[in-house]
Amino acid sequence: MPELPELEIIAERLTSDLTGLTIKNVVVHNHIVVHGLPVSDFVSRSVGQTFEGAVADGKFLIFALTDYDIVVNLMLTGRLRVISKQKRPTSYDMVSFQTEHLTLWYADAKKMGRIYLVDKGEYSQVAGFENQGPSALDPSLTLDIFKTRLKRHNGQIKNVLRNQRFVKGIGNAYADEILLYAGILPFRKRSSLTADEVERLFRAMKNVLSRIRDILSKRTLDEIAIEKRDFLMIHNRGGGICPLCGGRVSEITANRFKTNYCQSCQK
Repeated sequence: MPELPELEIIAERLTSDLTGLTIKNVVVHNHIVVHGLPVSDFVSRSVGQTFEGAVADGKFLIFALTDYDIVVNLMLTGRLRVISKQKRPTSYDMVSFQTEHLTLWYADAKKMGRIYLVDKGEYSQVAGFENQGPSALDPSLTLDIFKTRLKRHNGQIKNVLRNQRFVKGIGNAYADEILLYAGILPFRKRSSLTADEVERLFRAMKNVLSRIRDILSKRTLDEIAIEKRDFLMIHNRGGGICPLCGGRVSEITANRFKTNYCQSCQK
């Protein structure tokens, strides 16, 4: 699942590729991902619109058009590509936006993603968009604001990190990475954290996500699309060696989500 660092780089790449291009044709290859409008309206309103840029907002991508916004929630397997040549759609291709030079393809192997066409700035019909917290990488998210927001949420600290109402943009994989560098077990209750641990968590969140973003900034859109996360230190490394202490990485799976942690580094 793309998380905040990927989505920010994807938005930058798509802004560079698509800004100023006008949509000449839209083909919905599978209607299951189109929400909020009948497919015919989605198509007719999109055609003739010009791309003005893309931004990441939590786990959403927003494409600004002349009169509308396209909002995409990629969920687990949604992927975006820009290609210049014609191709036949595969079973994974959901929607294609054809411009005079390039075509934006949205593919989704599990068909779980959602795509909306809405009036500019009107996101009330976009599931999960309202009541999000600030972006985890927002420079205005200070330690004091982080502490205040953290106190509003209870439960296991990994679940709090993944809660988009706390801060937006962190998913399962990067929550594991953050907690490793903070030295905090993912199963700890939020209420059990000391002031020092909360500060470590805040610093780890900023540093880990910024480091990943820097790595991804050197990769192409296609490389990001295949989700080659060779830079991860602990997530998906069950049974491997912890890079910080040399101990064994533990792994559990609950509700289809994998959690990896080091019993030596994390307390």
